[in-house]
Order: sequence, then C-alpha cells, then structure tokens
Amino acid sequence: GESERIGPGSAPKPEALIHISLGTSDNYEKMVDFYVKFFNCTVTNYRDKRAQGKDGGRACFISFDAFDHRFAILERKGSEPAKGRAGIAHAAFRYRSLKDLVALYRQAKAWGIPLVHAINHGQSTSFYYADPDGNEIETYIDNFDTPEECTAFKHWIQYRPGLEYDMSAGAFNPDKMGKLVDEGQDEKFLRQRDNVIKLKAEGKL
Repeated sequence: GESERIGPGSAPKPEALIHISLGTSDNYEKMVDFYVKFFNCTVTNYRDKRAQGKDGGRACFISFDAFDHRFAILERKGSEPAKGRAGIAHAAFRYRSLKDLVALYRQAKAWGIPLVHAINHGQSTSFYYADPDGNEIETYIDNFDTPEECTAFKHWIQYRPGLEYDMSAGAFNPDKMGKLVDEGQDEKFLRQRDNVIKLKAEGKL
C-alpha cells in the first residue's frame, strides 16, 4: 500500500550526513578558495594527478571541525555543471545564532559572494548563496529550540491544505535584519515568522 511505499524500511539508518564531494571543471581553484573561506576550513589533504593523463586532476579535502573532511573538491576537466535545478538543489548548514548568519552574510558580501535570498520559512531562518559553479548553499538557524518543534511546524503548518501559507511572505531584507541584530533586538523574537512579516509591513525589515 501507499503507507508501505513511503514509510521507513528495514535498512540501517545512518548516524549523520558527514561530507559533500563536489566535482568541478574550470573553477577548481575558485571552488577550493570559496569553500575554505566561506566555511572557515583547513585543508586536511590534497593530491595532484594532472601529470598522469586525461583522467588525472586535483583534489582538495577540507574540514571545518575535527572530521577528516567535510568537503572534497574534485577537479574533473570537461565535466558540465548541473543545468537548472537538476541534481542536488542545495546543501544546508546549521549555525548557532542569527548573529552568526548576519556576520557570515556581511563577510560574504565583502568577498563579493552574492546572496541569493534570505527567508524565514517558519521552522528555520535561512540565507542562501551560490558557489563559483552555481551550486546553492543554505546557511540557517532553527527557529525553535528543539528538532521536534521544527518538525511539528513543518508537518502541521507549512503547506497544509486549508491553511494560508505563502512561503515568500517570510522573505526579508538581510541588511535590515543585520541592523535589528546590531540594535540588540531579541533573537527569539526575530526568529518568529509572524514577527518578520509584521516588521516587513512596518518597513523595518
């Protein structure tokens, strides 16, 4: 039946999602530079097989914590970047606070890394960026204190038939959000979607 088709199966569940490996062609250096800078990483290891013929390329393994790598950037000459929205649409990374998201937004802006958009989804507040190959990255914070509350919101409120839920209503101006954070506005208040929508209507966001 339908519930069996979409329900959990008998496969062992993973403990965590640990790293992302990205193939790139002409942007190898730019991609390494982007991921090292953007995620404040250190290089664990790299290799260079360019002298070994057509399949050889460079690879860089980088990490933002104690894990041996969180990203692998692989040089694949002649490979085509994903067109449109095919492939993995984005990778999301959780941060500690709205203050962190704002600080990263300002740093990215100084580096010339464009913001794609910023939005309060209800269960999360997210800032989206694009890497040099156009892969999208989401940096976010949970708007509730526990994963259970975030999941309950996503399940019971977001997109529910009969409930008016316009996702784009939660989009906000990141510079104005930064100003509110600088002024010491309570983060818990700023994480609430209804407050974001109200502040926008007042021209404050």
